[in-house]
Amino acid sequence: MASSNRRVLVNGGGPAGAVTAFWLAKGGFEVVVTERSMSRPYGQGVDVTGRASDIIKKMGLEQRIRDSTTGEAGLTVVDDQGEDVAPPLGTAPIEGGTASVTQEIEIMRRDLTKIFVDAAEALPNVTFRYGCTVDEVQQHEKSITAVLSDTGKPEDFTAIIGADGLGSAIRKLTFDPEINRRSVSPTNTYVAFFSIPGDPKYDTPVGKLQHANKGRGILVRPIDKKGTQRSCYLMSQSDSQELAQVARTGSQEDQKALLDNRFREFTGPLGKRAVEGMHSADDFYFTRIVQIKLDSWHSGRAALVGDAGYSPSPLTGQGTTLAIIGAYVLAGEMAKSPDDLERAFTSYYAILNKFVSESQEIPFGGQAPKLILPQSDWGIWLLRTFYKIISWTGIWRLLNFGNETVKVELPEYDFGGLD
Repeated sequence: MASSNRRVLVNGGGPAGAVTAFWLAKGGFEVVVTERSMSRPYGQGVDVTGRASDIIKKMGLEQRIRDSTTGEAGLTVVDDQGEDVAPPLGTAPIEGGTASVTQEIEIMRRDLTKIFVDAAEALPNVTFRYGCTVDEVQQHEKSITAVLSDTGKPEDFTAIIGADGLGSAIRKLTFDPEINRRSVSPTNTYVAFFSIPGDPKYDTPVGKLQHANKGRGILVRPIDKKGTQRSCYLMSQSDSQELAQVARTGSQEDQKALLDNRFREFTGPLGKRAVEGMHSADDFYFTRIVQIKLDSWHSGRAALVGDAGYSPSPLTGQGTTLAIIGAYVLAGEMAKSPDDLERAFTSYYAILNKFVSESQEIPFGGQAPKLILPQSDWGIWLLRTFYKIISWTGIWRLLNFGNETVKVELPEYDFGGLD
């Protein structure tokens, strides 16, 4: 076994974990990545904006990522018959001050994950262990021990990084239970996402959003430039205890039955298509939208990155951007102070805390979900009228739709361990 003083365990093989592994390896660490899933990752479309774009350039992955984007050309609101209310709101450059409802880099999470994983796995000091979970953690003065499910044996590391999302096992295993409990900040927004077959007679490169009262919305977006599939989102803004309970503890069958009841009455081409597609989808996922907020992103020799430590939620559009930036800074600070991880983790927090806090602010003073998913027919009429005005006048270009308006200065690191 390699010496534990340069060996790092990263739990989670998504974008946050893969980018962390890449930069840690570049910094000279031996990296083990554990990923509980044996199958390909799934998930929603994600955005890469601002300084995260600079980091993927440093990784040499910009062109491959751009070649894998969804090809989405904008967003339109449709009426009860599925017809456009007004012309679509298109894309605009990230740099230049104009808004963009579709980001310059809009990509499916599974595609982005594959690109990052391939880049990390290509490095000789990175090992991925699939179908593997972290079952136990024990902290020591100069190392940290983890029991991994694939061997059942304890292994020593200099640090463990939790890149394992909202329900982070590393956060639960290493942080105080009360701190962990208080870190979860739920909203009253729920979303199911899954893939459905494309419809060449109806679909275009533009995402389509249809509303119904009681805070319901269906969004259908491109998955890739081929058009054979679409990503579908069933969204609910509600204080329903039934929704909360089913999202938390319900089986997938229970979740689909509840959503079927809520969305089947949608008129036009989207409702029936979405509900039928949901029942046949093999990548269905339903969740309550939450944020993770902590006063520190580390506990001893365990640190958190991405959603595990500071999920901003999809309501901000900044989750993947924060994960990429966080992974780069965390790895950079560890490479800078490999023998003083307390200093590295403290600097990581100090550099990014303000940026993360501002990025977690939900648009329109936290009211974005209520505005986007109205409760009444009157509210839907107002939303569609507003959409018509900003579409026809071009005012939408002056608004912000999730662009990175919060800026952060990133340090330059000497990743000299592996060229």
